[in-house]
Amino acid sequence: MSVSTIINKHGQLWDKLTAGRKLRVLFLNDIGFQYGAGIALLRQVQSFLVMGHEVCTISWMQGLVEGSIPLSPPQATGRWLGMQTLPNLHPSRGLSDRDIIDNIISEVKLKSPDVIIVGNIHGAQWSLELISALDELTSLVIAYMHDCYLVTGRCAYPGECDRYLKGCNHECPTSNEYPSLPPEDIYQQWSLRRKIFSDPGGVPLAVNSKWTLKMAQKAFPHLNYAQCVYYGLDEQLFRPMSKAFARQLLGIPQDKFVVLGGAVNISDYRKGGHIFNKVVSKLKDKVHFVVFGAQSQGLAGIQGTGLSRDYRKMPIIYNAADIFVGTSLEEAFGQTFCEAAACNTPVVAFNTGGVPEIARHNVNARLAEEMNAESLIKEIEFFMNNSDKYHQFAASGRKMVEQEFSLKAQGDRWMKYIQNVTSKVVSG
Repeated sequence: MSVSTIINKHGQLWDKLTAGRKLRVLFLNDIGFQYGAGIALLRQVQSFLVMGHEVCTISWMQGLVEGSIPLSPPQATGRWLGMQTLPNLHPSRGLSDRDIIDNIISEVKLKSPDVIIVGNIHGAQWSLELISALDELTSLVIAYMHDCYLVTGRCAYPGECDRYLKGCNHECPTSNEYPSLPPEDIYQQWSLRRKIFSDPGGVPLAVNSKWTLKMAQKAFPHLNYAQCVYYGLDEQLFRPMSKAFARQLLGIPQDKFVVLGGAVNISDYRKGGHIFNKVVSKLKDKVHFVVFGAQSQGLAGIQGTGLSRDYRKMPIIYNAADIFVGTSLEEAFGQTFCEAAACNTPVVAFNTGGVPEIARHNVNARLAEEMNAESLIKEIEFFMNNSDKYHQFAASGRKMVEQEFSLKAQGDRWMKYIQNVTSKVVSG
């Protein structure tokens, strides 16, 4: 795309922004509103609706439960145009990457979006070449980093591996893990990401934390544009309620100190379930443990709730707990910490990744520096033995969410991002 074409399409968007006209925003991802990144997408959609814009989504597939939940929050003034799913667009159907991309582009054109925000697409096995193809349209295209997938050769979290800085290739030690990729294809995918985001006029990145932003800046020395756009949530849904009533609903003892843990899949090593189990074994006589997420039921010494696919029920679980303990060993942001804070529930977690940006030490959380059970137990006991501090942390967390992580705050961040990236091009 020529420089004049880029300036022209951004100029049209700039005119809309400066005139205060509503935008049409299209989100594109793989599995709709399912799981962590899907819930983040849902909340991003809601934030644009709160700001008064028109919003639609295109996904490979959507969950039956997730798709049946009314989407627009009460305070929304925008218009929800719905989700379109494209379940047949998958390599298993005998389609090439080019076939899939051409079909998606055709559907996108019919929606005439001003802005296209691309989230996770690896679950659908859609090629990242799709991002480049979208960028040839007249819309502003933004890629959103929910994790590190867009800066590596294939993995969502590189851990201690630094190959993403010099060239992921066939020597990748985790090529068979999700999202898996044949070793011989990894270097090409690593190179493709650098072309998409580092070339002059490259696609702008939005990221979910300052930690993720640093990862992108290290990975792409010539990164075109990137800024942090924090997640938000519906603070009118995730809010304090009667702890006694929440416990009554869930069958949780009223006279116990209750520790809540959980993740979409607590068996994921990165989520630290093995560490949580050690905490349980050492505190089971003093604490009642509740865990949400897949494979949480049937665990010894733990009351498991299973994976709740209706996010509207989660505030009850958070409110039933005294504290929320997160054991993630690597985390880009941590929406569960934000949810807990919104419900007046203090947090204990490890000081890693983007966690301290939402679970703030000595504000709404106590963060352990050493990643082991003993460090977490020390911080759990801090709350068990300091009731005054407990209430202070609880109130501070709620205040933080209201001021910084509401849907309105997220919407403001998105509008500022779009204005900044647009004016950067228009002003030359």
